[in-house]
Amino acid sequence: MAKEIGGYFELELIERYDNTRDAIALNSARNCLRYIIKAYEIKEIFLPYYTCPVVWQAVRKENCRINFYHIDEHFMPENEFEKEDYILYTNYFGVCGKNVKKLSAKYKNIIIDNSQAFYMPKYGIASFNSIRKFFGVPDGALLYCDRILEEEFEKSTSYQKCAHLLKRLDVSMNFGYQDFCFNEEILLDEDIKTISNLTKSIFNTIDIQKAKEKRLENYRILSSELAKSNKLQIKLDEDDVPMYYPYMVDNYVFYRNLFAKNNIEIPLYWNNLPKDFPESNLRNKILLFPIDQRYAKEDMKRILEIMKKEQ
Repeated sequence: MAKEIGGYFELELIERYDNTRDAIALNSARNCLRYIIKAYEIKEIFLPYYTCPVVWQAVRKENCRINFYHIDEHFMPENEFEKEDYILYTNYFGVCGKNVKKLSAKYKNIIIDNSQAFYMPKYGIASFNSIRKFFGVPDGALLYCDRILEEEFEKSTSYQKCAHLLKRLDVSMNFGYQDFCFNEEILLDEDIKTISNLTKSIFNTIDIQKAKEKRLENYRILSSELAKSNKLQIKLDEDDVPMYYPYMVDNYVFYRNLFAKNNIEIPLYWNNLPKDFPESNLRNKILLFPIDQRYAKEDMKRILEIMKKEQ
């Protein structure tokens, strides 16, 4: 098709960066996993119980058998796997770099889910991340895989997934929340597609290195004040760039409600595990403090002041 000339203006975006370089850019992290299963013709895989159920759904769409495993309080698998097993390991909250390296050295067919660890380098036979969990884009994910499929995939479109982004910018988070949920439903049913022109263009306007530095700075501010009282002892690996600052407390519900009253959203991940599972202790006790590039030192101080009042 010939280039369009004339007519109304599109959204003007200046692409200063090539942020998808060296990656297979797809429409979602779950579809990155489907791509890997196709590429390696995986018939059976080990998945953690403690992960998003959409991961399970993605695997089942490829008619791949699932074996589940538990993790311990250090986010390490409780299982010992066979040498030839395919294993998916989640880099929880972006603070499990040491675990990733240990497991990658031990198991040759490990796949790393870096949906919560955008900046983690590739380990294992494949790894993937989620762009929209770290930046203001409607969808998108980057896959790093040792095998490339010859199959050509349809290009995704994202214009219909941007309402929540625009409404939050123009009005508030709550005003766009229903649109955010709608977007999640759209992504749930999408097949494997390459990244959309819109998402790629938005993403390439973002200085991801600057965003990385801000995350680490905000993490250090919280850690310097909270590490001693944090029941979750974390020592970052040199490659770790956390998604949140995870802070373990006993009275999780109280604190989550307290922060909500102060207009600070504390996310709750994967509220689908049976109560008798050991991972439920992690889910029900870990506060996830936002530390991303939208926030400055003053915002971190606000979080700390709320914590200090109750300690």
